[in-house]
Amino acid sequence: MKWLIFFIMANTDSFAVKTLKFDTMNECIDYVNDPSNASTLAIEVIAKAGFNDTILSVACLTEEKIRKEIDESTSA
Repeated sequence: MKWLIFFIMANTDSFAVKTLKFDTMNECIDYVNDPSNASTLAIEVIAKAGFNDTILSVACLTEEKIRKEIDESTSA
């Protein structure tokens, strides 16, 4: 099971960073919390949501959980 970084945005659709995959939740959390990775994560957010959107939440979720979250949000 792979873990991905998942962003919930204020104005655009939520998304996962598919270029970064982790074997454990702790690896994912450590990556997100490491300040040296901030620019990489910022580039991902800007590419998907632009400069003016607000990040509401960042989570480390499994690919399966992300699919379920996206399916639920599109069916609502």
